[in-house]
Amino acid sequence: LLAAANNSVGVNFLTKNFQNASLDHAMWFHRKFDVNDWLMYSMKSPNISGSRCLGKGYIYDREGLLVATVVQEGLARILK
Repeated sequence: LLAAANNSVGVNFLTKNFQNASLDHAMWFHRKFDVNDWLMYSMKSPNISGSRCLGKGYIYDREGLLVATVVQEGLARILK
């Protein structure tokens, strides 16, 4: 999820002097689903500012039902 936030501002783990670390994360399961079946994982980053970033992920089953939500907050900064 941090990669989604980083990509939104044009940096990644190869960017020189870039520091990235996970600060916290959570996952919620909304309904039963088969982990061996097809699942779609959609990620987005609603915010990155002040050296902090937020990534959100949504996991859907084959029928398009939301089965889980994940969130991660991280540190993202360029060292001088």
